[in-house]
Amino acid sequence: MADETKKAPPTVEIAGVAADPTVPLYSTTLQPRDEVLARRGGAAGLRVYDEIRRDPHAHAVLQKRTLEVVARPWVVREASDSAIDKRAADLVRRQFDAFAFDRATMGFMGAVPKGFAVGEVMWGLRDGEWAVERIKIRRQQRFRFALDGSLRLLTRANSIDGEPVPDRKFVVHRYSIEHDDDDPYGHGLGSVLFWPAWFKRQVLAYWLRASEKYASPTVMAQYSGGYDEKRQREILSVIRGIANDAGLAVPEDVLVTLLESKSASAGTMHDPLARYLDELMSEAVLGETLSTNSGQRGARALGEVHNDVRLAIAKADADLISATLNESLVRWIVELNLPGAKPPTVWRDFEEVEDLNTRAERDKKIADMGFKPTLAYVTETYGGEWVETSAPTPPAAPDIPPRAGVTDALFADNAAATPPTPTDPIVQQLAVTAQPILDRMIAIIRSQVMAATSEDDLAERLLSVLPSLDPSDLTDVLEAAMTLADLTGRAAIVDETGGG
Repeated sequence: MADETKKAPPTVEIAGVAADPTVPLYSTTLQPRDEVLARRGGAAGLRVYDEIRRDPHAHAVLQKRTLEVVARPWVVREASDSAIDKRAADLVRRQFDAFAFDRATMGFMGAVPKGFAVGEVMWGLRDGEWAVERIKIRRQQRFRFALDGSLRLLTRANSIDGEPVPDRKFVVHRYSIEHDDDDPYGHGLGSVLFWPAWFKRQVLAYWLRASEKYASPTVMAQYSGGYDEKRQREILSVIRGIANDAGLAVPEDVLVTLLESKSASAGTMHDPLARYLDELMSEAVLGETLSTNSGQRGARALGEVHNDVRLAIAKADADLISATLNESLVRWIVELNLPGAKPPTVWRDFEEVEDLNTRAERDKKIADMGFKPTLAYVTETYGGEWVETSAPTPPAAPDIPPRAGVTDALFADNAAATPPTPTDPIVQQLAVTAQPILDRMIAIIRSQVMAATSEDDLAERLLSVLPSLDPSDLTDVLEAAMTLADLTGRAAIVDETGGG
């Protein structure tokens, strides 16, 4: 068969935003596809999401998610072991140490609620190399995106479509809950948090109104006679002073009462609703509620699961920001200062610190098994400076002479030092004779233990085989041995006394 000609794959983008019939094109720039921004943002645009952070709970969970990323140390990994790639890694590591990288990371985390974040790179010459002096995070409202996805800056001269920005000047980080690349504005969590935060503001407003009604009930005045507008105005002017005055004077035919709430306290319905809305925001931002809602209690295992979910989200945020920087800022630093070198990568380290108490317990168990750790291992694992000491000498056993005629058969040294007795051959013969009987009984018990599925099942099985464990054979052997030992002892006494 003749070889088929290999065709090169297409390298141009086909399904770009410019060819999408579902995207409205009113100008040369794109508009965000976030429905909440389209319906509720209006002229304010992304500023509508700034209202979310005015909610203390929403601000707390967003801040917690941000600080969980910033608190982690960052590392630079070389692209290879070549000398030039190691120099590139040292270059990036030195420059990231020189500017406020954590502060820039906090700014890029602003893409989580708003969809995207923009940082302006402030370059400068330092020691003969182009260095990042600072990254200034800019407000998202100042930028637009062209049909090709390129960034455009709104200026006083062009406040509609904006102006193109120079290369290697702005870093754009995006976040999208839809996980696609069709919207260069991203799709942040603000669209998810907007409605819980808005409803909570309404709940609090009604709650304050109910509390006001509970603290200052409505005053109702009743008077006899028909409708009299003049008299009503006079009575109303009097009862308006109830809140501030200690007394009230009204005619005898006027009845003044307070319309009090029948509920024992105000806000019995508002409190659980407000807490429920807080839980919705916690789950949307952190993926869990135990660490932010004080009213919740759970088992330790459940708390560990919630903590793992929160850390997984934080690690994903850190990896996304690192990927953005590796594709832009890190590459720019290497291209400007070390052409030809492969750019390294920057990542946040989420390795948990090992519990040394757990490690020490494990090492002690291994040492009890007869293994000894090296001094290098101890120093590397536990830190500090260590000096190996000799093992302590056990105290000497007291010198107690053995009792005459008593042989400790369990210890070979004592057995060798003690002279044999006339009954020793009987004991040895008893062990040989009784061993088959004991082996048979042990085999029956072992078979039942291996076949049992539970403790109750084992008990029933042992009861069922109890008749087969007849000790009569073993009793006969022991009885014969005891009789022989008794006669042997009597004979030894006769020999020692000379038959007297």
